[in-house]
Amino acid sequence: MGESLDAARKACFTRGMSKAYFTSTSPRRGRVPFGHYVLALALGAVLTIAVALVVAATNPDDFWLAAGIGALCAAYPSVSLGLKVFVSNNTVSRDERGEQSVELLWMRQAGSGAFLDVLIATIVAAVIVMVFRFEVDALPVLLALIALSAVDAGLHYFVIRHRALK
Repeated sequence: MGESLDAARKACFTRGMSKAYFTSTSPRRGRVPFGHYVLALALGAVLTIAVALVVAATNPDDFWLAAGIGALCAAYPSVSLGLKVFVSNNTVSRDERGEQSVELLWMRQAGSGAFLDVLIATIVAAVIVMVFRFEVDALPVLLALIALSAVDAGLHYFVIRHRALK
């Protein structure tokens, strides 16, 4: 990990690094046809309705309440997906060197470190449960593992970033 971090540091600070290196320097590509916005909204509406119906079907006692909550939760991600699919191809150009960015390297290192931490924590917890014969529900344990992995990856990222920028 130290070698790749040194390589990233060298890449950052030996090339006359500027903020422009971290972001795409390509200009916007042009205007988006109005029909693409309509397609984005249509896709967002269809996905929102589909999610709302699935949520409502799983809770038939409060069908409309469940459908409304499902629609509220799904509306923003659905429209965002529609904008990503139909609009962003006309407004955002892909950074050809994006795979070489330092931040991506830091995220990969953080992900691998978090994976090892979660794997070790899972093994230790499994051994403890097996030896002492605890009975636990799977859902809280799985949710705790998800939370642990997200927090651990974030902490790894900030530590790697802090060390690299010192």
